[in-house]
Amino acid sequence: MDELGEDLLLLAARPDGALPILPKLRFGIAGSELVRLAAARRVDIARGRIVVLDTAPTGDQLLDEALASMTGGRRGPTAKAWVARHRPGLVGRYLARAEAAGTIRAHRRRALGLFPVTRWATLDTARAARARARLEAVAASTGAVSSEQAALAGLATAIDAARVVFPGRAGAAARKRLREAAKRERGAAEVTRAVAGAADASGAALHAATDAATRAAVDAATRAATDAAVSAATDAAVSAAVDAATQAAVHAATDAGHGGHGGAAGGHH
Repeated sequence: MDELGEDLLLLAARPDGALPILPKLRFGIAGSELVRLAAARRVDIARGRIVVLDTAPTGDQLLDEALASMTGGRRGPTAKAWVARHRPGLVGRYLARAEAAGTIRAHRRRALGLFPVTRWATLDTARAARARARLEAVAASTGAVSSEQAALAGLATAIDAARVVFPGRAGAAARKRLREAAKRERGAAEVTRAVAGAADASGAALHAATDAATRAAVDAATRAATDAAVSAATDAAVSAAVDAATQAAVHAATDAGHGGHGGAAGGHH
């Protein structure tokens, strides 16, 4: 999940180094931050609003800046509005970090001697290939996908990176599959099912241990079942938060692409 933002940068670049979707890229980057924070249990999404759970540093300066921007009001912003919020220089900071890491390199020149043009050459081709392979795996899938795969598919589709990777009529089927994969909305119902299932497992384990008439077995079974219930509930809650974050980011980016949320400002990076 930590590579989600960089994946989007690499998928957005054409072979000639152009970034044709630059005006939309900021929504994808912001969406990737929201998804990553949800996956790390730093934030949750409740009724469409961001709820900050933990403000401790994440170890990622850019992600920490994103987290800090979610606090300060009486209540958290809606996830959709936060993704659409204009944050000057956002894409530029991610591009600069990728360049510093040796993943990409900027080539700057002036077209016709007047207009500044930047092309981004991919230096780490293996890293770029991994990003493409992850998206191709979702496009080729036929069954359920993970939250991480749904996030990549949804964000890549919303900012048109999917169209860069799978262009024209030949890529239509792949793009359609990515749109389908992104609609992985499990939400609170899955949390409830996971907790209920874990509770059933707890009762069964305890019953079996009781029949064995050993106090040690009862205690061990109880601890194991409790741990399983907590783990299942946590996993389901994280998955639900990631799915909600993905959908909010996808909707914000899609709306911006159609002129909503100040989409014209998207060119600033």
